Amino acid sequence: MIRWTYERLSAIPAVFIDGLIYVLIAVGAAALTMYSTDDAAKYVDPHKLWLIKGTLGIGSAGVLALKMFRSTAYADHQSDKKKAGNTEHITKP
Repeated sequence: MIRWTYERLSAIPAVFIDGLIYVLIAVGAAALTMYSTDDAAKYVDPHKLWLIKGTLGIGSAGVLALKMFRSTAYADHQSDKKKAGNTEHITKP
């Protein structure tokens, strides 16, 4: 199952993953901005509003951290892999 998951996820192009992460960052920031207005406090229960804003803030921070990781560590990993000439990630029995 782990091998199947790895093979499926590694088949997704990196440019698609980066694009999806950028879209998630933009949508999260827009939603957080929308729920941070004064009008939101009029129409949404304060406890629910607090939970929504907290969830959106945590989610946006997580996706932003993922993008920062992919921009640095992932790029370094790919260049090291090319230098070593290692294209096999999982050893076959």
